[in-house]
Amino acid sequence: MENLPGEVLSDIFIRLLAKQLAQMRCVCKSWNALLSESSFIKSHLHHSTHNNNDILLFFHCSFIDDLFIRRHSCSPDIKLTRFYKLPVNTQFESSSYTVIGSVNGLICFYYKSYNDDYLIHIWNPSLSAVLTLPPYSLSTRISKKIYLRFGFDPKTDDYKVVKFTSLFQPCNEVAKGEVYSMRKGSWELISQRLPPHVISNQNKVDVDDIDSYLHWLFYIDKEMKARTIVAFDLGAETFCEIPLPDSILDYTHWYNVVGVLSGKLCVISRGKGGKCEVWVMEEYRVAASWVKRHVFSHLSGGIIPYGITLHNEFLLKVDGGFCLYDPISAKNKTFEIKGRIHITEIVEYIDSLVWVAPAEHALSKGHLSVSNWKRYRLLKGLQKATKGISQFLFCEGISR
Repeated sequence: MENLPGEVLSDIFIRLLAKQLAQMRCVCKSWNALLSESSFIKSHLHHSTHNNNDILLFFHCSFIDDLFIRRHSCSPDIKLTRFYKLPVNTQFESSSYTVIGSVNGLICFYYKSYNDDYLIHIWNPSLSAVLTLPPYSLSTRISKKIYLRFGFDPKTDDYKVVKFTSLFQPCNEVAKGEVYSMRKGSWELISQRLPPHVISNQNKVDVDDIDSYLHWLFYIDKEMKARTIVAFDLGAETFCEIPLPDSILDYTHWYNVVGVLSGKLCVISRGKGGKCEVWVMEEYRVAASWVKRHVFSHLSGGIIPYGITLHNEFLLKVDGGFCLYDPISAKNKTFEIKGRIHITEIVEYIDSLVWVAPAEHALSKGHLSVSNWKRYRLLKGLQKATKGISQFLFCEGISR
């Protein structure tokens, strides 16, 4: 196995789970080098994203209340029992965690302590690895509101947490912000302030980033009717505004969710009567390019949009549970979630090799060691996995 060409090994490894690959790094130096390459980690992530089981994780406080698997593929079984509690212990039993968002298989969440400090963590459940962020610079103890987002900047290959706050007094104080860079391992202040006329964030649903931009949906009047989209460029670390479509600016469209559909910014808007409209911005940051792409009102009961999956299905809350709606086939899959009714966050699980550590603290080759017996077991396990993958590829070839 160790003497196979690199391209053959890559084709085998890319189909294995991240936890298995982390163990395979211990077998020999050549495997460690291959599996540690940034190009392989990105290829494995791309394969995981486009060949996953569409696993949705439903969070309530510190627990994953339930999970939903959209499709059952021939890929190896994923054991999900370890996901049922976030991996940070606290001395306060009554405390809880809030999930900020998820990107490329990493889940960012925070714990609010009794002295109003926010302890922020980045977690890779595939590798059972967690990073606790260092303290930020700006205090939140006198803040009226704290806003957090988690995103990825492909230009610098860096994962970032954006935090800014608004203050109680004076009432017109402009929100101040800072950014944590996982590559640098530190916080830096944002020189530009949030636009002063925005008041509060309406959207509680996490929004995937588009070309290194994160998005919030904000109210801009005290009556909580007028709204705007605020975007943050993770690369330049600057804010900009994106106007909503004119037809959903009035108060009759009372529930709006910003999301990403086929790589483009979109808004799911629910108006009177439960009808939902989906508007897509064909050219990013060009207000005139908003186009209404979908309208669905055939689902029974009240519809509350939650977001869009990586496979461009709409996640909706309907009477009695949740629904995944495919606009191409016009079919929907309804399901119920066990446990608590109040869901604080929903994220998609992606098997990922991305390590949660600053660049200078990443695992080095010198730290990898394994006994001969464990090395033998790993090789035997890989032989079994290779046999299963070969059978799967053979069946795929016949079906085609």
